[in-house]
Amino acid sequence: MKFGKDLLQYKAAGWEQDYIDYKGLKSILKKLQPDSGSPASKEEVDAEFFQELEENLEKVNRAFLERCNELETALELTTNRSRGVSRISSSISLEEVGSLSISDPPGSATQEANDVAGSSVEGESYNNAPFSEQELKSREERTREFYEAYKTLGRLQTFVWINAKGFEKIIKKYDKRQNLRGTGMELGPEFEKRLEKEAFCSGKMEVLTELFKSRRPGTIVSVPSQGGPGEGRGDTALHMQLLTGNANPELAGEISARLGIPLTPARIGKFADGEVSIQILENVRNADVYIIQPTSPPVNDNLMELLLCASACRRAAAARVTAVVPYYGYARQDRKERSRVPISAADVAKMMEAMGIDRVCCVDLHCGQIQGFFGPRTPVDNLWATPIAISYFSTRQLDNIAVVSPDAGGVARAKMFREGIEAQGQRASLAMIIQQRGPDGEVGQTDLVGTVNGCDCIIVDDIVDTARTLCSAADELITFGARRVFAFATHGLFNGLAAAEVEASRLEELVVTNTIPLPSDVYRVTRKVRQVSVGKLLATAIKCISTGDSVSSLFDVARGDNLLA
Repeated sequence: MKFGKDLLQYKAAGWEQDYIDYKGLKSILKKLQPDSGSPASKEEVDAEFFQELEENLEKVNRAFLERCNELETALELTTNRSRGVSRISSSISLEEVGSLSISDPPGSATQEANDVAGSSVEGESYNNAPFSEQELKSREERTREFYEAYKTLGRLQTFVWINAKGFEKIIKKYDKRQNLRGTGMELGPEFEKRLEKEAFCSGKMEVLTELFKSRRPGTIVSVPSQGGPGEGRGDTALHMQLLTGNANPELAGEISARLGIPLTPARIGKFADGEVSIQILENVRNADVYIIQPTSPPVNDNLMELLLCASACRRAAAARVTAVVPYYGYARQDRKERSRVPISAADVAKMMEAMGIDRVCCVDLHCGQIQGFFGPRTPVDNLWATPIAISYFSTRQLDNIAVVSPDAGGVARAKMFREGIEAQGQRASLAMIIQQRGPDGEVGQTDLVGTVNGCDCIIVDDIVDTARTLCSAADELITFGARRVFAFATHGLFNGLAAAEVEASRLEELVVTNTIPLPSDVYRVTRKVRQVSVGKLLATAIKCISTGDSVSSLFDVARGDNLLA
């Protein structure tokens, strides 16, 4: 959709010629269009396209291996140089000790040097004496070199991710141009398997990460402000670390690649009796940790992973722990509707606070008041996926738009969606469906507030669970005279026969985000579901939180075009 812009944004300086030529490959496929300047036959396009594709794969693989070799060489040189650094003797005067300023910030070369006295790094035994001035300079230089290696490692991760996405998207475009979608002859699945064997998609990145860890001088917990978080503030910035559970590793990988920060390795599994087992395999002391973990199905397992990851970080002396929870489980149990029931959304908030989580970042909470379940010392950023959805629907060439809420509780959400559409210069009306349910829970009479006759309708909701309410609303809108019916829901649970319900309904397209991984059978059952990414939205929010910048600009619908990925 907007991959060309994404590619331009994430190209690393000096590496511009090493990326996939997505625009060139796309221009070859455009020759199949009858209205192109020089239309070509299918055979001619195939020959040119696949030759160019192979050349691009070879170019990306060669560039990736060259960068890997450069990084390995840099790590080896830095490690060899560090072996020449020796410690001073323990006989040092009080005056010399006093010359080391006690006002050095945590994580500075002086403070870090004194903190590790009495420990050992790379087999060197340290006594309790502080470092000499020469050794402090050498250590600071070494830390800077390793920080540069760390940034290169992050750039490599972004390089791998953006190129892999580019090849996947261009093959999907090929399938679309050649009308292969839905025929069982698509090249996409086969090509994705091939990509896994390419050099830049192999396990080389994991090997490099392990090599970096083994050569690293202790833990880089803070870095000078120049070029990093906090730039221009003249201080040190906490070292950001990203951690993920098993709930949505693909989204976590995208966020990691967009930020250029490798995921912190962790072992997250289960014991034989089903208990969750957590071990973080990297030092997080004094780090700014972001745990990316939606509490989606299986809700209890993913919630426990989130809580125990936060506990592990706190017990390992992390400076700050932020929970990035794209989907907040138990959100629908936000009040007492009958006697003797818990307010589970509030209880989950208390558990997260008890585990030492400092801040929470969510996407489209079911109810905004959930933010109030957290105390004032735990701020909550409730991001909106609305700008992304509005930007997507602006590409669908809709006419006479009506935004529809499927129930009374979603009117505020639908109203905000309509305001976003109007902010882009399109007119839109607002409607609401009122469904009367019988004692058995089945939908009875359906009433419509507003008019949808001759309109392209967009049903707006936050969650697709069994999809019965959504599909029933779509069918009713057609009977009320709607021309076409689309739907947007932030979180696609698709429980039970939801995918089959969507396929059998009058919906033309259902758009969801990737806050939750789609069940494997969804695309097999229906082709009406389209998934858009919130990876760029969350990556931008994490960057703002880390640098202390405001996240309010992310709520601006005018920025949706920049956030659509």
